[in-house]
Amino acid sequence: MASPSLSTARVASGLLQALTQLLGADHVLQEEAARRAAGADIFPSPHGVLPDLVLCPGSTEEVAAAMRLLAQAGHAVVPRGGGMSYTGGVVPTLPSVALDLRRLNQARIEAQDLYAVVGAGVTWEALREALRPHGLRAAQQGPISGSVSTVGGAASQGMPGGMDGVIGLTAVLADGSVLRTGSAAQPGLPPFARYHGPDLTGLFLGDCGAFGVKAEVVLRLVRERPAAFASLGFATARETLDAILCLIAQGFTGRAFAMDRAKAEAAGKVEGGEALRTALAVAGEAGSIGQALRRVAGLARTRGELASAGWTLHLTVDGATEAVAQALLAEARQACGPRAEEMTPSVPMALHAKPFSVRGIVGTEGERWVPVHGILAPSRAMACLLDLEAHVAAQADRLNAAGISLNWLMSCIGPQVTIEPMMYWPDALEDAQLRVLSPRNQARFGGRQPNPTARALVREMREALRAIFQRHGATHAQLGRFYAPLPADGLAARIKRLLDPERRMNPGVLGL
Repeated sequence: MASPSLSTARVASGLLQALTQLLGADHVLQEEAARRAAGADIFPSPHGVLPDLVLCPGSTEEVAAAMRLLAQAGHAVVPRGGGMSYTGGVVPTLPSVALDLRRLNQARIEAQDLYAVVGAGVTWEALREALRPHGLRAAQQGPISGSVSTVGGAASQGMPGGMDGVIGLTAVLADGSVLRTGSAAQPGLPPFARYHGPDLTGLFLGDCGAFGVKAEVVLRLVRERPAAFASLGFATARETLDAILCLIAQGFTGRAFAMDRAKAEAAGKVEGGEALRTALAVAGEAGSIGQALRRVAGLARTRGELASAGWTLHLTVDGATEAVAQALLAEARQACGPRAEEMTPSVPMALHAKPFSVRGIVGTEGERWVPVHGILAPSRAMACLLDLEAHVAAQADRLNAAGISLNWLMSCIGPQVTIEPMMYWPDALEDAQLRVLSPRNQARFGGRQPNPTARALVREMREALRAIFQRHGATHAQLGRFYAPLPADGLAARIKRLLDPERRMNPGVLGL
């Protein structure tokens, strides 16, 4: 992050007065601490600059009015949500105004028509709690950081499993005009369907705010259904990936994710309060007191089982009835082959009961964390994994000397494989990490010294792993400013010129 030499002096007093009158003084932030928080994400950007100002609108109308004022003054705008990204997608690289959308935190649930109109600032956890009394959930899977990450943030950044659960949007363009996509684009129609002419909803998904500000997101809802769970142990990453590929070939439609022993052991090291909340959530989803007690006892056994396996694969399958879910799970188990060692399925149960957590945003002793991922065709996944493993092995001495450790995740949602190595290293934590930690861990992990040597090696490793993914034809969610930019002469660039001719919307993101 560049030094805070930029200041609000660039914002004309008349504009500042107009914005303050529009939003209220409490929602026009000029202090350096607020600007610093709004100008960063999880991994420090060497090219970032502080925003000149932070605006916190509370409605679509306020977003539109603020955008019109900023357009008249010619200011660039960078919209942001919970700030949990790690590819620089919400980090300004030019003088700009940050638009913090977390006050757009209302949701309207239409249970009969199975959709919800969700403010961009609603967290995935808050949405889950609002839907629970209706026996519903969002068809769109949110990020595991959903206790902090927002619905609008995921819509802007994208998800490895896709964004098919988004069926409409309300977007504010660079000039302050408001448009709606999906069936709501037709006056008089409710936003119950995505397809009503061209799929303009997809245009704004994964754009990192380059095309417009997402003020509302319309999500498809589905009924909660009985779920069945399994955990399987494997000796190596290759055996685990082979099982995932067999699941894909079988047409598996549930959720499958795998982690290596180091990641599994780290996941098991949680504070007492969070462990209790997880146990209560798991017990609350049981069908009887006896089943609840068995599930909680299983949580206690799981740590030892995870430590005994090189890799673990965790499956969740739902069905119209418990019997259907169990039958589908049995097919999935069979597809994984005879080398799979049956384990207590506490991990997928816990994730199903309590799907959101930010405990992984730092290591168990407060280390910095950053991942790099690739989404691969099944035919390319094994070769990519082998190349990734080979590169990490070749750099092992350097990584160990710098105190950098790697954990691995793999998953599939539909017919693609996601591989995600993640790095932990000793370094100073910044606001993006500290603000989401418990008070105890803020005290434990705050005030540490920066480690520029290790951070530089982490950056080098990320770039090398990114290059390996790209050689194997991987795509990515959360493109931001880290993954390959979009073609300069492609359709996205033409749309950018049409919607934002002055290139004021998050300039430079996606290479646009």
